Amino acid sequence: MATPELMPNLTSFAQRGVRCAHQRSVFPTETRVNQASLVTGCHPERHGIVGNKFLDPVASPGRLFNTGDETQLVEGDRRLGGKLVDVPVLGELLAKQGMTLATLSSGTPGGARMLNHKAESLGGFRFALHRPDASVPKAQIEAVIKQLGPIPDPTIPSLDWLTYATNTYLQHIEPEWMPEVCILWFCEPDNSYHYCGLGSEQNLSALRHADAQFGRILQWRESSAVGEHLQIITMSDHGQLTIADEAVGLAAGLQTAGFTVGETVGDGVDAALALDSAGGIYVRDSDPDLIKSIVQWLQQQSWCGPVFTRGGTDSLTHAQVKLDHPRAPDIGLALRSDDAPNEHGIPGTCQHDSTSYPAGGGLHGGLHPYELSSWLAASGNAFRSQHFSETPTGIIDLLPTILQILGIEIPKHVQGRVLYEVLQDNTGHSTPEVTQTTFSTEGVSGYSAQLSISCVGSACYLERGWVS
Repeated sequence: MATPELMPNLTSFAQRGVRCAHQRSVFPTETRVNQASLVTGCHPERHGIVGNKFLDPVASPGRLFNTGDETQLVEGDRRLGGKLVDVPVLGELLAKQGMTLATLSSGTPGGARMLNHKAESLGGFRFALHRPDASVPKAQIEAVIKQLGPIPDPTIPSLDWLTYATNTYLQHIEPEWMPEVCILWFCEPDNSYHYCGLGSEQNLSALRHADAQFGRILQWRESSAVGEHLQIITMSDHGQLTIADEAVGLAAGLQTAGFTVGETVGDGVDAALALDSAGGIYVRDSDPDLIKSIVQWLQQQSWCGPVFTRGGTDSLTHAQVKLDHPRAPDIGLALRSDDAPNEHGIPGTCQHDSTSYPAGGGLHGGLHPYELSSWLAASGNAFRSQHFSETPTGIIDLLPTILQILGIEIPKHVQGRVLYEVLQDNTGHSTPEVTQTTFSTEGVSGYSAQLSISCVGSACYLERGWVS
């Protein structure tokens, strides 16, 4: 929906700089999962944030761990000895070089922390419009609010919040803080997609307003001394689909089939659920026979999409979808989706098990191409000009590319790659070779699932998961 009519500033920015048209998210295509991939350069199998909600008996005893809850993130990281995220994050890598990360988010409280969860100990800047009380440094946050006035009340579409966030960046972060890296996270168009629907008038107004605020940032760069020395990368963390009218009722269906369902597994509970349109099912004691029984029941349901398990018996595997982490659900699941248009003509519809969003609203999490496809464009003197690339790229590539521009050595655990094909300084790097692989599996009652991936060197990107 990034068209010249709706978003003239963003589209002209992409035309003047570099546009990566084959950008991909990681699975699940949920926000905090992809935020963790953004700041680590890794898939969930390595950074450990395997869903917006997941089971970790240390981080959150007796219940699902909710990454959208800022308080749970703080407590979970404390319980885990600072290892909520298994690998170093961007803020830590910058701090080792004497550099600073500033993050400014109008998204969820948990998402704001996920982008910069160690800001307190690293001396960074983190401002969450939802949680100014959990933002740091306190004196700087108080100065922002004194200068700009109170944070507006949240609304949908969240136009005032985008303006306030942009004002904070232009009037405080750049002149007062001047970080080496700043992440400015807009909650729109995501909020209006979810609650108003893709292509609704509220959503279109949010897209226009987001573009207008981005235009202010471009005007500031053009008129300031920093000019093209400021590298601007624009990205989204996922796409969206339209929610089908009826929830599938997964918990009730499992119970009718004879399985017990609860908040966590154990004490007679067979399964705990962590999904809206995708995510997974945790199984008591990771019992292989129980896993097999639930997988076979799932595969007989009309709404069942690709299913993943660690062992891959009659299913795709966690390793294939880059989710093979100890926290991952025993059964990974994406509900069925298709290309059917919504009432506004926007293609893509998904089955769901959500109570959070209205029918006709938007949702993401699964493996439809419209969920995995995301936006990436950049400009600045480190990037090529007027360059359009169709080489596969992903959210895992942003951290190594940023480190390369800053002259920082890229840690060996990083799974993404430097996007040399869009950089000015690409001497010695030829056009990347792309390989494609499709994994297939067959289950019961004629169930068949496929997963398509692309790889550039060792960096792999999910293209599509589907059933037939």
